[in-house]
Amino acid sequence: MRRTAAAVAAGVVVQAALLAAVSGMPPHHPATATTAFRVVSVGAVGGFVAAFLADATPYRASVAAGAAVGVAVGAAFWYAVLYGETVGVLHHLHYALATTVWLLDVAARWPRLVVGGVAVAVAAAFVAGSLLGGVAAERRR
Repeated sequence: MRRTAAAVAAGVVVQAALLAAVSGMPPHHPATATTAFRVVSVGAVGGFVAAFLADATPYRASVAAGAAVGVAVGAAFWYAVLYGETVGVLHHLHYALATTVWLLDVAARWPRLVVGGVAVAVAAAFVAGSLLGGVAAERRR
């Protein structure tokens, strides 16, 4: 249990460090596909670390690490877009949301619903990336 918790914590720390590095990467306004790739790849690295360090439950550790970071980033994104200023990775996600033409009409009517949906999609992308990292770690063993 302690080893699994430590593995999840290590996966979360790795993802936080990578998010800090990614937030400063050029270009200042990346394409939506670039932002999605960055989110999934950060989740994959964190999931790999968590699964590699976990003993008995590598998939659960990788998904838990991805879910923890995904929910945190999704909630921070939701709050920052609706009530604050978006910076770093949250600014990249906000730019992706603002340049998705078909969402703009819906966002004008229901901004909380659209931003909440995007926040859930971001969390799901972290979990999917972490699961991919867990699969890769399990195959490496």
